[in-house]
Amino acid sequence: MSELVKYDKPYKNSVELCGKLINQGLTIQDPDKAANLIERASYYRFKAYLFPFLNASKQFNDQANFDDAYSLYAFDEELRLMLFRHIQRIEIGVRSLFDQTMTASTENPFWYLDASLFDLKDGNHATTVNAIRDMFRKSKEPFAEHYRQKYYNAFCPFYRDLPPGWVAIELMTFGDLYSLLKSVTEQTKHQHKLHAFSQKILNAQRDGRFRGNYQTFLNWMKIIRDVRNCCCHHTRLFNRNLGSPSAIKKVLSQDISLVQTSGSSGRRQEDQVNRLYTALAAMQQILTGLGYDKIGLKLDDLFTQHPIVVRFHPSMGFPAQWKDEPLFF
Repeated sequence: MSELVKYDKPYKNSVELCGKLINQGLTIQDPDKAANLIERASYYRFKAYLFPFLNASKQFNDQANFDDAYSLYAFDEELRLMLFRHIQRIEIGVRSLFDQTMTASTENPFWYLDASLFDLKDGNHATTVNAIRDMFRKSKEPFAEHYRQKYYNAFCPFYRDLPPGWVAIELMTFGDLYSLLKSVTEQTKHQHKLHAFSQKILNAQRDGRFRGNYQTFLNWMKIIRDVRNCCCHHTRLFNRNLGSPSAIKKVLSQDISLVQTSGSSGRRQEDQVNRLYTALAAMQQILTGLGYDKIGLKLDDLFTQHPIVVRFHPSMGFPAQWKDEPLFF
């Protein structure tokens, strides 16, 4: 590990930062406008959208200009806004169907408090339940105040003030929901038919190419959670490395070649399945199963509004023939 050095770079205002970019070879047609945009967006955040235009010497490539970089920034912003709406639908759908499945199968409205259904070794279940209790006690929502004033649950004396699952699950963050889903035991998965639940969520066919199971569902939910976090925290998404959705190639058309990337050995090419394209495929598969429209046209509209983005399709995992993919259209 190299020796640490003191950070002593001086503060630069937006005008000075524009001058720095010009010195690095970036074309800026309107420096005043560029300075205002940098000031509004934060240079540190915007810098991530300049990197694709740099060469190995940290100088900008020929023809690189500020307007293209800002268009890339604006595209990513609009992409996150669009995807958050769809992730919201997935989150609500999974919450509802999981609670319905567990309540019907266990015949217990307070199933989420039943410790026998969960693996308690890692403490995730207790952490999630305690988080729900804290939120429920503090909630000013009429449904929460009504329940607190009128009811208690006789199933779990320690958490007697907590509501039924269909109320509790609405208080969970996506992270809480994922933690709860991950904590169920193997016995619970089989006894309460969670593999069948997963196949329904994943829009899988028992006799088709893509069958899916609970582990596939968990894997996809983790990736969707990571995309959601990018959307919520306004971080770069378009070319980010993400997890590889399990069995995703069985969902996609065999007639469309995925983007190729060098394998870990550097000796062979592999399909790139850890970028935005395959994450969107997982999302679309679930959205279709929940009865929502396909997102291909909206994506294509975004690309049309920001044509510079097409140059970066490979880094996003988008194949050249992505518009022929029936999953999205």
